[in-house]
Amino acid sequence: MPSHVFAQYWLTREDTYFFVSSGLDIRNATFGGTVNPAAYDGTWTAGYRNENFSILAYYETFSAIKYESMGVNPGYVFRPGKMLIPVVDLSLSFIRRPFKTYPSLALNSRMEFHFSRFFIYLRGESRWRTDYDFFQVSVYGGISYKFGFPK
Repeated sequence: MPSHVFAQYWLTREDTYFFVSSGLDIRNATFGGTVNPAAYDGTWTAGYRNENFSILAYYETFSAIKYESMGVNPGYVFRPGKMLIPVVDLSLSFIRRPFKTYPSLALNSRMEFHFSRFFIYLRGESRWRTDYDFFQVSVYGGISYKFGFPK
């Protein structure tokens, strides 16, 4: 089968799409964290879904504590094409602090509520903070816009 026909088939499925997202750490924004008062800790994400497979690249910035994180998250999508979709993924990432960069690993679970062209999400993250050498649990919320599938 020619590759353009194959690509056209997959990009016409409702459960296959690209997405961009913006979110924030809810606890840090409202109450503060373990080492900071309440402050903006935001994320930017670009991703791709194909039925049960998900992959995304993200960037997180938290200037109040001079923290940045970036990585790639391969994941599994439960119930693709439904309105309420659970997703789990593994974050293969780096933490960047002033003068040093650390490898990092996190396990994420996400609950998404889908509309036609966008979805909102709540994501729990358990991250090995190699810059401080401990596990940290965070909760993020955000909104995503879907594109690359028929209307």
